[in-house]
Amino acid sequence: MPRDTSAGSMSALAEAGEKARRARAFQVGVTLCIINTIIGAGQPVITRWGAVNLDPLLFCTGAVVFATLCTIPLLHYTGELGLIFDPRYRRRLFVVAMAGTVMTSLTLTYGLTRIGAVAGVLLLQTEPVYSLVLSTIFVGERPSMRQMLATATVLVGIGSVLAGGGSFSPLWASAIIFTTPLFWQTSHVMGLRLMPPLTPTSMTGGRFMYASIVLTAMLLLFRRESIVQLADPTSLGVILVTGFFVYFLSGLTWYGAINRLSLAWTTALVIPGIPILSILFAVIFLGERATTREVIGILISVSGVLTLVLGADPHRKQPASEAAEAIHEPLI
Repeated sequence: MPRDTSAGSMSALAEAGEKARRARAFQVGVTLCIINTIIGAGQPVITRWGAVNLDPLLFCTGAVVFATLCTIPLLHYTGELGLIFDPRYRRRLFVVAMAGTVMTSLTLTYGLTRIGAVAGVLLLQTEPVYSLVLSTIFVGERPSMRQMLATATVLVGIGSVLAGGGSFSPLWASAIIFTTPLFWQTSHVMGLRLMPPLTPTSMTGGRFMYASIVLTAMLLLFRRESIVQLADPTSLGVILVTGFFVYFLSGLTWYGAINRLSLAWTTALVIPGIPILSILFAVIFLGERATTREVIGILISVSGVLTLVLGADPHRKQPASEAAEAIHEPLI
């Protein structure tokens, strides 16, 4: 009796198709990571310029509003515009917007009014600190020795600069920049739980839509007189560039990457490149000079992040397991 090989052939074809899909997802994800790294490196630099030369609230609001305007045609084209107002998602999207865009924009921008971009980059390398706290409290994980070591290494890197004084003065500005990654991480824990059913496009659009409403209301209430600064072509240009690259394109590439790759592995690829490129951008565009102590501190902190996230599986896991690692989120 001839053996039926149809089942085996179908299984082999399905396996080959799955390998091809994963390979394609990996290629696209890595490309998005590289783009996101470059954008993330420029964020402290361009935000520092906007914070010093413009009203901070106007700068935040203008950038987020323009990012929102960029998402609307894309959402309309993909048929997802209605999703961001869907009763099933709008409450959670609003919370993501408040944590991931409103709070981070305000803390980073107002902090960089007094702190240089290089020192700001170092303060933003605090993801593992919040990772340890959030995973313990909300996910119920028990911190491993590796996590403890990585967290301690990051704190040593930041502390080595703090001990030298000057770079992190005034302390209030350093403190609010130090908390910025906490809001980023919180927003992405919630964001991952919405993908699926939402896509990176609808996540980006919803986040900016609700954030622009809140920030515009704040601007009109507290800093309406600053709107005249938009008459300056240079100021308006910087706001538009920030809105498109630092907010819109950064949001799309980040959500697109973590929708295809493991979040921990994505962070391992993105995190090391951001501070190095940020220093280079700060030197070229702002005329800042990183001290030897700052460079050493950044390198120590980066080594701590790598200790935590290297060795992870690059492919995306199931949402239930992703929630635990979602707190390793870089500059977005």
